This record gives sequence, structure tokens and C-alpha cells, in this order.
Amino acid sequence: MDSSDWRRDVGNVAAELQSALLGSDKVEEFLADVARAAAGLIEGALACGVTVQATPRSRMLGATSDRFAARMDAVQYDVDDGPCLSALRASTVVAVDDIATDTRWPEFSRRGRLEGAAASLSVPLLVTGRAVGALNLYARQIGAIGRTDQDRARRFADQAAGAVALAARLAESEETARNLATALRSRSTIDQAMGALMTHAHISADEAFDLLRLRSQHTNTKLRDVANAVLTEITGIRPSGADDD
Repeated sequence: MDSSDWRRDVGNVAAELQSALLGSDKVEEFLADVARAAAGLIEGALACGVTVQATPRSRMLGATSDRFAARMDAVQYDVDDGPCLSALRASTVVAVDDIATDTRWPEFSRRGRLEGAAASLSVPLLVTGRAVGALNLYARQIGAIGRTDQDRARRFADQAAGAVALAARLAESEETARNLATALRSRSTIDQAMGALMTHAHISADEAFDLLRLRSQHTNTKLRDVANAVLTEITGIRPSGADDD
């Protein structure tokens, strides 16, 4: 989706983003659409990143409109500090008129200057008063994101928050499904290894499991990886999917 498609009134954003979410194959693709939309609507901003808060069931997600925003977001993730993370943690708008002279996040300011950034604006994406994510807008000129652009960014965030929250829920569901699939594959591999040991060594199921468990502990190796190795040793065939997470 081209950013020029979004240079219109902020009030149209909610429906557009809902359609974008329905048409996206991956959550990260949708978040990139959100970032490009914001960059297209906020005239003083050169680039935009979107950060989605981590939850107990999913990792933190992020996407950007371009490489400049990607590098600026990465700086904050790397040092675990900066206006984006402050906006997320405090659920408040954080404006930086001059990155070079701002003293709130010294390492972000130093590395941001090296990237050529001069100003930024981070706006939380609020749902029922809680930040589910944040927009991170960047400019290469001091004071480029003025009052009018800040108002537009807030209005955009209000419109986008619901769709981003839904995307976060979808990401949680995807993560849960992946974890369940991994657990089922692990259980199947362990069961196969136990069966192979029982047949090969003429031992009981409990004894076979104890052998796997002890080898796992002694080698500091995951039980599933031990099971894969045992199957390979006994059968001479490397199990399919042995390298899967």
C-alpha cells in the first residue's frame, strides 16, 4: 500500500486499516501498512515505526515504513530506553523537538544523531486507557513535527488503536497455535524414542523415559533433542522435523 494513498483526512483511517488487516496474510504486514499510513498522513514526519506491546502469550511486535524508522526503533529496542518505550510504559505522548539536546535518553540521543534523526514523536495506541502499542514518528529536521502534526498523530492513533489491538490478539492466537504444535511434535518424538528404547533394550516405559530424562540432565540438552538423537542412534534415520523449533 503506497503512502500517498493515505494523504487524506484522518477520519477515514479506521475503516481503511480494518480492510488492510483483513487483507493481510501476516500481522507484521498489517503493522507495516499502519506505519506507512501514519508516515503518509503526518506531513512533518519522514518515517514511522509501530511497536506492539508484548503480552504473557506473545512477543513484542514491530514494523516500519522504511529503513530509517527501522534503525531508529532498533536503537530503542537495543538500549531498552527511548521515547517509544516511554510512551508505551507511561501511556502518554512523548515529543522530542531536538534529539541532539534532549537529555532524557542519553544513549538514544547519541545513536539517534548518528542516524541523522533530529526530532521524534511517540504516540501510544490506547484501548480502554491501556497502551497496546505506539506510533514512532521521526524527522531529520529540528522541530519538524509541530503542533498540527502532533494533533493529527493523536487522531490517527485514536483511529488505529482498535485495529492494532485486534492484530495483537491475532498474533497471540498464532503464537499459541505454534507453541501447541511444537509441544505436540515434541510429545510424539519423545514417545517414539521411548518405544525404540523399550524394543532395543527390552525395558519398561518408565525405564525408557528415565534414560531420556537422565541424558537430558547430564548433557544439558532439551528432552526433545535427546529423543531425536536416540532415534537416530537406534534406527540410523534422522527423524523428519528434527531441526524444527
